[in-house]
Amino acid sequence: MTLTVNSIGDNPQQPGIYAETYIPDQLIAGNLKIVSQPIVLGAGKLPRGSVLGMISSSSVEVAAGTNAGNGTVGSTSTGAGVKLGAYTLKATGATTFTVTDPEGNALPNATVGTAYSQSGLNFTITAGGTAFAANDSFTLTIPDSAGTYILSVKTASDGSQTPVAILADAADATSGPVTTGVYLMAEVNGNALNYDASWNITTLTAALRSATIFVKSSVSAADPS
Repeated sequence: MTLTVNSIGDNPQQPGIYAETYIPDQLIAGNLKIVSQPIVLGAGKLPRGSVLGMISSSSVEVAAGTNAGNGTVGSTSTGAGVKLGAYTLKATGATTFTVTDPEGNALPNATVGTAYSQSGLNFTITAGGTAFAANDSFTLTIPDSAGTYILSVKTASDGSQTPVAILADAADATSGPVTTGVYLMAEVNGNALNYDASWNITTLTAALRSATIFVKSSVSAADPS
């Protein structure tokens, strides 16, 4: 029997020494007890320290079919009882549309030019220069976005205009919602915050105070040296 002999040389590693210095980003700026919580970030690629608002109402996304008529659907809103998913409007003639909810249930018909309000869904179909024809259609989609967080924009109207949280870690939701963490109560450095241009630090400080997030502006966010 022949054995294969493997040659093993000296250990190539050499003794060494190195040093590392931890440099905090200075986002946290006080001793107030921090309260954190996992949330779902609904959109955007955001850095740590981003100021977030929570979407409390879902917008209605309107898509027209390949229609003969050139009218539109507008004045959309939602209320109690609305279902998530796609509602289908289909014309039976120039002035009447059937309405079907996301589960396939028939709702009362909609009349062109008359405000519609049924089961939490509100809209108005407006005639255009060319009349609607049978089988013209619209799809009204209620997305599952309520309860998710996005970068707070002061001029928004979906609830996210109220800043309520600070993003604790960088997160990327450009390909879809992701779970991440936020601070719900903390003292934070205003110089380390990332916020939409619709805000300035003065108005943001006042708005965050009611959410038990206290902004300090006297702390530099520059790396200490």
